[in-house]
Amino acid sequence: MEYREIPGIRIPLSQIIQGATTLFGDEAVSHWENLLDDVMDAGINAFDTGLVYADQDGNCDERLGRWINERNVRDKVIVIGKGCHPGPPNWEESRVLPECVGVDIEKTLDRMRTDRLDLWLFHRDNEEVPLDELVDAVDKQVAAGLIDAWGVSNWSIKRLSNALEASKKNSWVKPEAFSPHLSLVTQEQPPWESVTSIAGDRAQDDREWLEENQIPVLAWSTLAGGYLTSSVDLGTMQTPNTRLQTETARCYHSETNWLRRERAIELATKKDCTLEQVAVSWVLNADFPTHALCASRSKTEASHNVASAEVELSKSERVWLESGEIIE
Repeated sequence: MEYREIPGIRIPLSQIIQGATTLFGDEAVSHWENLLDDVMDAGINAFDTGLVYADQDGNCDERLGRWINERNVRDKVIVIGKGCHPGPPNWEESRVLPECVGVDIEKTLDRMRTDRLDLWLFHRDNEEVPLDELVDAVDKQVAAGLIDAWGVSNWSIKRLSNALEASKKNSWVKPEAFSPHLSLVTQEQPPWESVTSIAGDRAQDDREWLEENQIPVLAWSTLAGGYLTSSVDLGTMQTPNTRLQTETARCYHSETNWLRRERAIELATKKDCTLEQVAVSWVLNADFPTHALCASRSKTEASHNVASAEVELSKSERVWLESGEIIE
């Protein structure tokens, strides 16, 4: 597995990033401290969190920070925080505002009991807010030493491009990372409001821009909410019997996506690996630098996710997986 340097971040970032869903909510694991030990032992040094990630018993920021401090590994890991997401009491009200940037970063630092974040992302966007105001606000946080680098999640490529131009024009620190959805299958319906996907034909221009500019992509839902895992079969997608299966079917199930999944299974058999590893490798072998957010739930899953980075896919194999087209 490669470790890639991102300007501003003090240590290189592992291609696999540990996702946050194991630390809060319905998908949380009870042995999360031991799980994080196993994830780090597998070679993963980057951990995703977000201000809005919480449940009735606490929040992801605090749990991750507690583990980091108890293990004394702050200088060995990369913390990816996020803010400016709607939250209680009004989940419909945008918080993408310059005044929320510092407030949210300070709250995350306090929860984690740390003095800085390695990378902080705008979790959502609001295109009605002037871009200069947002970039100026986050630039001040870098200058204050509270975050080492910043980026955006779920922004359009146009807004990201404009943020780069504004940063250059005003001598501000530029965004260094982009975190959209990217997977072998496309979103038939978005899992949440105001999210950005760069999968499928509709996002071809976006991927070409990323290739041209070589912006690091931190891809979420690489396994499409479980759709690209061996635990799923056609029957559960046609007649789901759990809330998770219902959501997965709503967001990702279609004849085209199922054929992609079938081709991935076929290629996994030929390469003596798993469906999940082919799906993650497809993301990691994009034409621009990519990192995959994978919420490993066990030591075995963490090891398998790391091994995904060693599964080589040619350009023709990636095209065949996506479209079924054979190219020479």
